[in-house]
Amino acid sequence: MTFTPERPRKTPLTPPETPRGTLKGMTKPTMYKVSQSDTTHGEGGEHHLIQGQHSGMRLWHREEPSGAKPETTNDYETLGYVIEGAVNLTVDGQTLPLKSGDSYCVPRGVSHTYHVTETLTAVEVTTPATSK
Repeated sequence: MTFTPERPRKTPLTPPETPRGTLKGMTKPTMYKVSQSDTTHGEGGEHHLIQGQHSGMRLWHREEPSGAKPETTNDYETLGYVIEGAVNLTVDGQTLPLKSGDSYCVPRGVSHTYHVTETLTAVEVTTPATSK
């Protein structure tokens, strides 16, 4: 006699109905996809993409060169990837020249600023998710 384990049943993921673009204050993922037309835009020009239970994703799309932004600290960590362009990111007093293909980390609570030097497209993940 051979033992054959019972196969687990596959249950399709069907997200609950959620109004378009409602992502703020999410405590658990209720949206599994956000279409381009449903993204929201932040005060700094960023496009807020999807948010999960612990993190959020945003896109800086074709951010034009400009002067250095004011130094700031945030209550979230930022991980980013430069898709195209160039930016000088200063984190905790250390200036990091970033270009296409580079990734970066800005830890929570650490002073930082940036200066876009070539039209920039970058994607970032913030933990916890933020609407900034």
